[in-house]
Amino acid sequence: MAAVEEVGRALDGFVERFAAEPRLKAMTAGWDRTIEVRSDDQGERFWLRVEGGVLRHLSAPAGTPEMVMSARSDLLRDLFAGRISPTEPYLTGDLRLIASEADIMRLDVITLMLWGE
Repeated sequence: MAAVEEVGRALDGFVERFAAEPRLKAMTAGWDRTIEVRSDDQGERFWLRVEGGVLRHLSAPAGTPEMVMSARSDLLRDLFAGRISPTEPYLTGDLRLIASEADIMRLDVITLMLWGE
């Protein structure tokens, strides 16, 4: 189990990596979404907001999330820290995503750009 602070730091690092990839800014310019990230083993929730091509880590929700991602805290920490790709945990069901099919496909492209898979 990862500490809440570890998951938060990993999310902050993910936001920095996202900002460093100019193609992501262009690709998400018109894709405004709130993403709730749930830690299954701790019951903690975190929020990310993509707006105008900029990703932010929020301290509180910004409305109703369009997407919900859930997994164990250690998996979330390792995923957002860039230690592991989301592909395998998603395929095995360890990482769950509630979103529209179009949003899931957009996340697949983001995964390709950041993890190269």
